[in-house]
Amino acid sequence: MSVPSAVVDRRDPIVAPTDRALVEVTGGDRISYLEAVTSQALADAKPFEARGALHLDIHGAPLHAFDVLVHPERLWLLVATRALAEDVVTVLGGRTFLADASFAIIDDLVVSSLRGPGAIEVATDAGLGIGAGRWDSDDALVRVGRPAGIDLIGPADEVEEAVAACEAAGAVRGGAADLEDARIVVGEPAWGAEVAAPHLPEELGLLPTHVHLAKGCYPGQEAVARMWQLGRPRRRLAVVDAAVPVGAGDELGEGRRRVTVTSATRAGDVALAFVPADAEVGAAYEGDEGQVLTVRRLVGEGQPQPGADPNVARRRDARAS
Repeated sequence: MSVPSAVVDRRDPIVAPTDRALVEVTGGDRISYLEAVTSQALADAKPFEARGALHLDIHGAPLHAFDVLVHPERLWLLVATRALAEDVVTVLGGRTFLADASFAIIDDLVVSSLRGPGAIEVATDAGLGIGAGRWDSDDALVRVGRPAGIDLIGPADEVEEAVAACEAAGAVRGGAADLEDARIVVGEPAWGAEVAAPHLPEELGLLPTHVHLAKGCYPGQEAVARMWQLGRPRRRLAVVDAAVPVGAGDELGEGRRRVTVTSATRAGDVALAFVPADAEVGAAYEGDEGQVLTVRRLVGEGQPQPGADPNVARRRDARAS
């Protein structure tokens, strides 16, 4: 039985069911097809790697987001919600043309997530540990490593056994609201809240995890490359601390100095927000009603950018110097 969300301390590692869904992609052209339509380089991916990917519109805004789990015989796409998975199957699966690639949701699997402080240690103690960016399968259970925890995928009884092992190792059973708090604190953009049009991947801090800057043409690639080489995002996604509780949709300031809250913890003390592009850690933004938001971390900041050539000078950097 799940502990009521209000009882779970945010300092505890949380294990809880999710609405995530798994899409199976089969066929001889599965990798080349996804290589052609997403922002991620997949042709060089090794079996049991997990790579984030985006399907973008021609303006560079996200249409779909998922994790690609590379298998020797198939690909699995781990998608944020069942509704989004259905759209992935309809849109990407319906546009394969002559490519040998078929998409289908695996209906008999459920997904639970382990997140929060100490989640990695709990997973290890439970015999379920897996490194970030990797996945593995033991019988019917699939484990996907995250920077701040793991996802557990499989038939309901297999997942329940793994969840019980996590609980025995120190995790607390919780609910969706507990996972949402944990997501916000670590700065993980969510589909529909942050990952949504018209925001480009660079604004979202997703270049390090979901985009390969040196790969060939794909829908939206020109917009992503133009922003990387020539432009500057007007705003950046950041984890912020709130002196006065805030909620999603709250705004401070105006124009280019505007700060927009996209997600907030139930206590309202930590949030994800779009801040001015020149914001730095420690920068504070004040509202008209005593609100003060202080930047704790810029999402994606300091991580390597796959495919970026350090020997190529960007024109945007030259203009800034």
